[in-house]
Amino acid sequence: MAVALFALFALGLVATTVLVHVVGLTLLLRWVVARIESGDADLNFWPRTWLLVQLVWALLLIHLVAVAIWAAFYRWRAGLPDLETAFYFSGITYTTIGYGDVLLDPRWRALAAIEGLAGIVMCSLSAAFFFAVMSK
Repeated sequence: MAVALFALFALGLVATTVLVHVVGLTLLLRWVVARIESGDADLNFWPRTWLLVQLVWALLLIHLVAVAIWAAFYRWRAGLPDLETAFYFSGITYTTIGYGDVLLDPRWRALAAIEGLAGIVMCSLSAAFFFAVMSK
């Protein structure tokens, strides 16, 4: 496989991952601000707790969308046998757990490292977002 083609796929997947997060976090921010301004998340413990639980669910959903995009690519191009295996591999790679029980074709191995790095950055972005909301 040509290096240029590999780089194109890698850059495209990273850009898509960032786009998913930017759109997701923008929508989440609008939702949180609306909830706070409407008084739904007043200073009481339970309303605040419920808001944070919903926020974590939404952040996890954003990450699962990103994992699914990488998984679809792995199924399509990297030769993983089925979508379930591809999703599992992508999730383990994105979160940098890396069990090593599923391996990519050697031509695509470096892509897994790029997904891991993108996952670290996106998880950090989500943590920063969550901290900002909690600080508010």
